[in-house]
Amino acid sequence: MIVILDYRGHRIEVNAVEADGRWDAEVRIREHAVNAKPHVETVTCHKLTADHAERAGEIWARRWIDLRAKEGLYG
Repeated sequence: MIVILDYRGHRIEVNAVEADGRWDAEVRIREHAVNAKPHVETVTCHKLTADHAERAGEIWARRWIDLRAKEGLYG
């Protein structure tokens, strides 16, 4: 499991999930300033190891946050 406590005001949690003999990532993104439910996605990446899937999920989550910041949806 990867936990990033503060990325642009968000907490990111990434956990590897086995899928058909490969690994995908479950990503949870929570905005610090809001007590709303976290945004949860399953990132389909079909990596060979859990570590690689978690890293792919982390990259996906950072891009998701960056895109929404660029669109003016978040800080």
